[in-house]
Amino acid sequence: MIHARANRPYLFPHDGDVAPGQIDRCQDLTGDVTFSKDKVYEIGRDGILGYKKNTPSLKYTLKQYEYGSMDFWYKLANINIPESAGLDESIDLDDIKAKFFDISSVLTDEDIATTFRGTIWFPKLRVNGFSINIGDPDAIIERNFDLIGEDCKILDEKYFAYNRYAAAGAGDKTITLSPNAIAYASGDYIFKVLRVRGSTTTELEEGSGSNEWALTPPATLLVKTCEDGDIVKIYYMAATASTVPAWLDNDTDPDYLQAKNVEIYLKVGSGADERVYRLQSIGIDISFERTDYKEIGNPTVIQTGVKSKTVKVTLGRLMEDFTIEEVLRGTSVYPYIDTRNLAEDVVLTVKIFEEDTHDTFLMGYKITDLTATTISSNQPVEDYQKQNDSMESDNFLVTNDESEL
Repeated sequence: MIHARANRPYLFPHDGDVAPGQIDRCQDLTGDVTFSKDKVYEIGRDGILGYKKNTPSLKYTLKQYEYGSMDFWYKLANINIPESAGLDESIDLDDIKAKFFDISSVLTDEDIATTFRGTIWFPKLRVNGFSINIGDPDAIIERNFDLIGEDCKILDEKYFAYNRYAAAGAGDKTITLSPNAIAYASGDYIFKVLRVRGSTTTELEEGSGSNEWALTPPATLLVKTCEDGDIVKIYYMAATASTVPAWLDNDTDPDYLQAKNVEIYLKVGSGADERVYRLQSIGIDISFERTDYKEIGNPTVIQTGVKSKTVKVTLGRLMEDFTIEEVLRGTSVYPYIDTRNLAEDVVLTVKIFEEDTHDTFLMGYKITDLTATTISSNQPVEDYQKQNDSMESDNFLVTNDESEL
C-alpha cells in the first residue's frame, strides 16, 4: 500500500525559466477524472454500436496548512521569487488565472526505502478557484486549491523526468538527457519540449524543421534554431529519478500557522485601517468562471480564458457590538446604520505573523472594492447570538511585503 509519507508531490510551472518544486505542508490531494462518453446507436441494430469519447475532465483538489511562504503562489503564477528588495512581490488573480502547470506525485510502497510503484502525472492544470479559511480562534489556517485539467497519466514503475538546458550561442543544439528517456508508446519517448525565449514560452513540435526537435534514443535530443539565452525544458519518462527536483524536507518554515498568528483589518476606501476584534471565523473564497477552447483537428485544450472572477469574504463573530457594520457604513457620524447604504469600497487586510506576539510579519492577503452582500444573524435558544457578514469583490492579492498591503 502507498502511504502519505511515501507520496511526494511536485509542481512544474509551464511558462518561463521557473524551476519545479515540491509542494510543502500538503494535507490532502484528491484527483477525480470523469470520462465523458456518449452511446452511439444505428437504425436496424439491436444494441450499442459504440461510444463517442468526449474530452475527459479532471478535478484536482489540494489542501495546505498555511506556513507563511509565498513559494507555492509563485509556482502557480509561473514566476520566480523576486531576488531584489523593492520589487513587486505580490501575486494577484490576473497573475494566475491563465497559467498552466503540471503536478506529479512519486509513489513508493509504504516506506520510501522499499518498492517504487510509479508516478501519477496531471498535465496542464489550471486554477479554478481557491480559499483561505480560519475556522475558529484555535484553528490552523488552511489553503484549499481547486484545480482543473483534462488528463491523468500513470507511469507504471517509472519516473516523470525533467531536464533544463540553457543555450549558449545561436544554432541547433544537442542536449544529452539525464537520465535516459524510455518509450511510453511505439516510437514515442518525449512528452513535451518547451522553449523559453525572453518572456515567451512555446511548445515545440517533433520534426526536423526549424524550431522543432528530434530524439535519437535514448538520450540525444536535437533542438533546432535556438537563440543565445534560450531555455529548453524537456519532460519525459525515465527508469530513474531526475536529480532536479530533489525532495528535501522543509524544516525551515513554520510547521503551520494558527488563528492566533493573524491580525484582520477593515477600512473604507483610502481611510485608516481599523483592526477587527472578537472574530470567530473568516473565509475567503475565490472562483473563476472559466472558458477553455479546443480546435478542429486537435483533441487538447489550446486556449483558456476567464470570463469573470468572484471573491467572497465571510466574517463570523459572536454578537457583542456593531463594530463591523460601523466600518461598512462609511463616514456617517450618526448612531444609525441603514444597511441599504453600506459602502462599496471596503478593504479587507489579513496579516499573518510568525509568532502569536505578532512581531515578525510573514505574509498577508488584501481584498479591495468589497461590497456587502449578506448580513446574517442567528440566535439559538440558551446560546449567544452569532452574526456573519458577507462581502464580495473581484480582486485578491497575496504578498510577503507588508508595505504592499
